[in-house]
Amino acid sequence: MKIKRFLAKNMREAIRMVREEQGPDAVILSNHRVADGIEVVAATDYDAALIQMAVRRAPEPAPAAAPVAPAPAATAPTAAPRTAKPAAPRAAKPAVPVAPTLAPAPARMPAMPAALPTVAPPEVQQLRREIGGMRRMLETQMASLVWRDMKDNQPERMAALRAMSSLGIEPRLAREIVGQVPQDGSAERARYLPLGLLARRIAIAETDAVLKGGVFALVGPTGVGKTTTIAKLAARWAAHHGTRDLALVTTDHYRVGAQEQLFTYGRLLGAPVHTAANGAELNAVLAKLADRKLVLIDTAGMAPRDQQLAAQFAELKSVRRSIRTWLVLNATTQASDLEDILRRFSPASPQGAVLTKMDEATRIGGALSALIRHRLPLAYLCDGQRVPEDLHIAQADQLVLRAMQLARLAPATIADSTLALQFGAAHGGN
Repeated sequence: MKIKRFLAKNMREAIRMVREEQGPDAVILSNHRVADGIEVVAATDYDAALIQMAVRRAPEPAPAAAPVAPAPAATAPTAAPRTAKPAAPRAAKPAVPVAPTLAPAPARMPAMPAALPTVAPPEVQQLRREIGGMRRMLETQMASLVWRDMKDNQPERMAALRAMSSLGIEPRLAREIVGQVPQDGSAERARYLPLGLLARRIAIAETDAVLKGGVFALVGPTGVGKTTTIAKLAARWAAHHGTRDLALVTTDHYRVGAQEQLFTYGRLLGAPVHTAANGAELNAVLAKLADRKLVLIDTAGMAPRDQQLAAQFAELKSVRRSIRTWLVLNATTQASDLEDILRRFSPASPQGAVLTKMDEATRIGGALSALIRHRLPLAYLCDGQRVPEDLHIAQADQLVLRAMQLARLAPATIADSTLALQFGAAHGGN
């Protein structure tokens, strides 16, 4: 057995040094921290049985011998004559301290060998690659078989799947909807039934909830149109109830000109605009506006991975007054980005969503799929910059019709092979 000591800055570097010098079969006998980092003792040709046997055969340490006290000197029994003067007492010799005998330290049991992360041999890696390739080939073949069977024996379902794909609906959601289409139905029913099934899955928030009043905070990424949406909602309230019970609040002190934009909308509407830089100021402002029936809060737009996003959520949750949070989403955002946005803004506990820039989107199936997957109710739609004309109440059937219109305006040719792979991937994921 070959034992060697290694000094490194951290454990990862120590393991790398052990592997480079002693190979992947080396084991770590012990490790502990030192002044410069960490010290590792490693060995090759390690035999745990031999070490344990050597430890058992080690002689036990003998107990330390107790120091023996010096015996007192014997005195003669003869008495001194009475006339003799008593002898002066002799000064006692200082006792020499005897150093105590230290018992030898017991033999230290060897540390259990730590398993080193090993790299698979090249043959195993090649085998894994081949198995992965075979699996992908089998998935492709199965997808082709399923697609061929649907194309030959279930033409209604195949047409429905193609229609869902043209709308931009995710493959998994499209497969779930197509699976509810009866096989023996008519072609007309198979054409319109999937659209109805899609509309049923879209959750819609309370109809025109802003007209019933309350405190609403709009959150979302940068550039999705939160400030413009705030102005549209405020104008909608003003058209029905006036501006007496309306107030606007902005917490966006990051973006240059953000507060000025909301102040401009406030002057045009005749509604007061307040600012709050932190949670304490927001609490104070909302306490001052307790008599207002509708308070709209415009938050700072932040990227989904912004580290200050958690602080923004904490400010909203620290407010003592009840706040309804709506997430503003851009209809032109890709499905994967929407998934990331919905996941990272979920700590804000949004109770609804507003879908903006509908007029710029060529497909809204990805946005509908994301909302359906996260079960987030949709409250309003925005399809332009006009205030408040371009704000609409969300309706499921109208959304599906809008998706169909967009698909007709910009038709996409989807090859059968692409649909087969998408359908097979969704089929294999269940």
